[in-house]
Amino acid sequence: MAKPTRLAALQAGGGEIGPITNFTNSSGDRAMDFDISRLRRADQIIGGSAIALFIFVFLFKWYGVSSNVTSIAGLNINVSRTGWETFTNSRWIWLLTIVAALASVLLVATQRQLELPLKPQAIVAGLGALSTVLIFYRIVHHPTASASVGSFHASAGIKLGIWLGLIAAAGITYGGFLAMQERADPVPRDGAQPSDSFTGLPATGAPAATAPSSVPAHTVAPPIPQPPAPPAGPEPGLGAAPTPAPDA
Repeated sequence: MAKPTRLAALQAGGGEIGPITNFTNSSGDRAMDFDISRLRRADQIIGGSAIALFIFVFLFKWYGVSSNVTSIAGLNINVSRTGWETFTNSRWIWLLTIVAALASVLLVATQRQLELPLKPQAIVAGLGALSTVLIFYRIVHHPTASASVGSFHASAGIKLGIWLGLIAAAGITYGGFLAMQERADPVPRDGAQPSDSFTGLPATGAPAATAPSSVPAHTVAPPIPQPPAPPAGPEPGLGAAPTPAPDA
């Protein structure tokens, strides 16, 4: 017999069905909760640069042949290739860099952690630096050729896409190093200073807070009233001297 679902149980009990925001898997663990507001500036740079590098590698032309004649005998002379098609060895490093960069951003957005010997930000920074060096090397050392026959001229060389790829790889590198610094010295988003509740000392430049007192300072007690002084006369218990009776 199949177990009743949450929807059937709520309908049977007559309860209202609210929006489900926390999804769990079959093991009872909380499923992925992606929140883009968790991304810091460094994570945004890494993610944006990784997407840009993916576009530049697969869609933009990195190397090609161009000439002042479009075709000869129906054969197209202007041939260009993307970065993925041109550099068959370095492209795997670039692809690994893109995947690692996007994975690090995903970990931050979902608040997940991986048990790795190195922090994801360090891995991203290292792969970004390696990709930057490889692209720069391809810019400096690339096959070139040119030919001119009469009015015909053709040349082979790098295209705009490789320069854009270099900028994107450098952006991943910068974002990785920036993320390492932010994780090493975290600062609250709202710019508030760390709390001093553990030290018991007031913050620098802030006046020390004083506990309110129920008794005002320098309070003088009112004087106690003195009883009135007794009237002047004979002491109590002592009468005046008896007057002698007259003689008969």
